[in-house]
Order: sequence, then C-alpha cells, then structure tokens
Amino acid sequence: MSSSPVLALDIDGVISLAQPGSAEPWYATLKADLDLDYAAIQRDFFRRDFLEVLRGRLDLYVALQDYLESQGLGDRLEEFVSYWFEKDCVIDRSVLARADAWRQRTGGRCYAATNQEHHRIGYLRDRGGLGAHFDEIIYSAALGVCKPERVFFTNAQARMGVTVAQSILFVDDKAENVDAARAAGWRAMLYRGPESLEKALASWG
Repeated sequence: MSSSPVLALDIDGVISLAQPGSAEPWYATLKADLDLDYAAIQRDFFRRDFLEVLRGRLDLYVALQDYLESQGLGDRLEEFVSYWFEKDCVIDRSVLARADAWRQRTGGRCYAATNQEHHRIGYLRDRGGLGAHFDEIIYSAALGVCKPERVFFTNAQARMGVTVAQSILFVDDKAENVDAARAAGWRAMLYRGPESLEKALASWG
C-alpha cells in the first residue's frame, strides 16, 4: 500500500472531448451519416439499460442488440458501435502530455477513474492509446458501481493501493463527482480546461 502522490483523471470531458453536451458530441452527424435518431437512442437506451451496462450488470452488445431489434434495426449493431467508438475517441493529447510530465517530475502514479463499460474501455485503451499513459484505467463496469456513488471512490482507492485518501488528486468535469470524491477524503478539482490542470499539477506532488 502506498501514500505517494496519485493523479486520477476522468475520461469523458477531461481526456476525451466528444461526450454528450460538448461542443462537438460524437453523435453530431449521426442522423446524416447513419440515418439514426440520437434523441430516441438516448431516451430509450442510454438513459435506461445502458446505466446497467455502466455498472457491469449487462453486456453492451447484448443490451444494445435487444434495443436495436426492438426498433427493427437488429442488423446494425456492429455498424453503430464502430461509429460510436470511433467518433467518441477525440483525445486531448495536451492533457495526457501534462499528466505524463507530472508523473515524470514527481514519480507519482497516474490513473483514469471513469464511468465506462468494458468494450469502450478496451477501445480507448488500445486504439485510443490511453493504456500507455496510465498505471491503470479504473472504471465503473469493473468496480460494479458508478460515480458519484461513494463506493466507486472507496473501491477505486483500494484498487490503487492507496492508504491516505488525501494523496489522491482527482480531476473531473462534473461537480457532483468532485463533491463525492471530496466526501470520500480525496483531493479533487473541477476541470476547466488544460490550463486549469497545468496550474494544479504545478503544485501537486
């Protein structure tokens, strides 16, 4: 177990920039490209069964196949997932560079701490290249619980092998996740762009 400095970064909104609500979300041209209605998919899948996928209780392909078949689109599973994963892999390399520089300067460890399911994590780790920048990607489907639930943070801390919660600096773009991390004893900051991260890391570790 260790109390050396640890940096934990969220993925969507900090490292990957095409999430819902961003300036250019991954589904911006979904209708034009695949003739699929994101609003309907969001309402009937992402806000329903996908929440169980994020907790590791359902497999993405099984849950999504069931939804698509209910819409008469059962033959478009692979097409949709490939499109989603590729379009939702807009990586801010400047953030990764700052994290790499911090790790090199301090000798600290760096993790991703994120709400994700197994298949997209594999894509981001391998195809998106995130695996090279983190000691481990810790994510909700593997832990069985999502941020901002407190158990996410306690389980993540145990997985990191950290004894002193205050040795973790957590960076997330959602205030509720920052608040929950602080309630679990972590240091945490609300992400407001690469410059805000650079300023924080200058005095961390």
